[in-house]
Amino acid sequence: MPTAPEPTFDSVVLASVVREVQALLPLRVLRAESVGPHEVALVGRAASLLFSADPRWARVHLWRGRARAAPHPFADLVRARLSGARLVQVHHVPFERVAEFHFEAADGAWRLVAEPMGKHGNLVLVHDGRVVGVARPVPPERSRVRPLLPGLPYEPPPPDLRPRPGELEPAALWEALRASPEPLWRAVLRCVAGIGPLASYEAASRTGDPEDPGCDLDRAVLLCRVLAELRDAVHAGAFAPHLYLRAGEPVSFAPFPLTCLERVEAVEVTMSEAVERVLDARARSARFLERRARLAARVRVHLSRKRSALEQVRRDLGATEELDRLREAGRLLLAYAHRVPVGARSAELPGHDGRTLHIPLDPSRTAVENAQALFRRYAKLRAALRTLPSRAAALEEEVRQLEALEVHLETARAEEDLSAVEAELPDPVRRVPRGVQAVAEPRRFLVQGFVVLVGRSNRDNDRVTFRLSSPDDLWFHARGLPGAHVVLRRGGRAPSEDTVRRVAALAAYYSAGRGAAAVDVDYTERRNVWKPRRAPAGRVLYRGERTVRVAPAPPEEVTG
Repeated sequence: MPTAPEPTFDSVVLASVVREVQALLPLRVLRAESVGPHEVALVGRAASLLFSADPRWARVHLWRGRARAAPHPFADLVRARLSGARLVQVHHVPFERVAEFHFEAADGAWRLVAEPMGKHGNLVLVHDGRVVGVARPVPPERSRVRPLLPGLPYEPPPPDLRPRPGELEPAALWEALRASPEPLWRAVLRCVAGIGPLASYEAASRTGDPEDPGCDLDRAVLLCRVLAELRDAVHAGAFAPHLYLRAGEPVSFAPFPLTCLERVEAVEVTMSEAVERVLDARARSARFLERRARLAARVRVHLSRKRSALEQVRRDLGATEELDRLREAGRLLLAYAHRVPVGARSAELPGHDGRTLHIPLDPSRTAVENAQALFRRYAKLRAALRTLPSRAAALEEEVRQLEALEVHLETARAEEDLSAVEAELPDPVRRVPRGVQAVAEPRRFLVQGFVVLVGRSNRDNDRVTFRLSSPDDLWFHARGLPGAHVVLRRGGRAPSEDTVRRVAALAAYYSAGRGAAAVDVDYTERRNVWKPRRAPAGRVLYRGERTVRVAPAPPEEVTG
């Protein structure tokens, strides 16, 4: 089944937002606040506006959020110039992706020009026809046609020369589309100005399958009719914004009801609310994925270092033969010193087992001095070998801890999960005093009426197992694999076998075996789980376990 493209902040959405803002004019600006690196909010008593030049979410709309970013030079400039000003007019040409917001301030008229054009989006503060500030400066070396720097005259973006909706005749549209090998909606998007992928997909779907390549004359006539209706609605300001939801999560928005999404839950809201909810959800998801990727990279770096160190220690542990050889060579040199000439670079001496032993020598030393040097090397290596077993055990434990953090990152679904992992990394970016660290609640699910707790990190595993559970609760863990500690709170009840298997499937999912077809999961009463003395976070021993083999299952399958 064809899938509609994701929504974009195209000129039609912009026109709908402008209509909402115009209905509120005039607006007094109380203050300007930084929302992000290229985002600024104008906060008013009656309403607030968000202006964004972020290349992924460039947009402008009425805003209900709160500022959460560090100060930014452009936001500081807007604050200095527009705090206390009145927004008196918003100018927008239909099917153009530029809107001018006109302000009256104590020092005259100002314009904040929003250019929400995707990766080329920008915000420009203009006074007396000249650029005063730019969210994303464009020097001449980046654009000779239209540099954007303070002090230069403001020039609007060059016009899109493609015809706008309603300007093409059926014959001309048919000529442009009939030989195109790409899906019809993509061909319409390429030929018509001012509409985004979703609007183009909707127009094509109202005349047939939007994925069909090419177009006959009859379909071109229908397309021209649909595009003309869009033009008329935009010019009349007859918008009916809709927000589309899947499983309660915002996934799409449009200034008009969409037939291509008629099977998706839709609610009528303002255009600004629809844009804000969808793009904020996308931004949160993108920030989460970026942060998880950064943390995963840090864990991989630490794992690589620890594994390399462990390999070296294991190689050193295998040097017992070298230890014996050094001792024997030293003894032979002392015993046969009279047979080794001064200045010799090596000696061939009979070993204790009857074989001849080749011994490299320092020609500047006598045979006795060479023997003493070998004994010193022997003593140093023997001392090192005494500490290597404990060093190897410590490194093995550190590798296990980092592998467990890797699993916790792979199964992370919320910022709290990432924060729990970040707090356990060997070199946290932000060191927080232990006593003031915020402790997030463990993951909590309801499985057939039983509360199930799942650890977010190694420390959280300890907390779930030893602080948040009772002795008669059931404790689950994937056998022999790093992963989360899972506790089923019994509350005096006996879970059914099906409930146990569901919780075991959850424990398998939150383990390193989550991609396997089946995983062995041990479970036992929590009273049978204990922590060895001086064991690191997440490390436990247990007894009296039973084992079930289950397929890993995510929470939505287990709790459903």
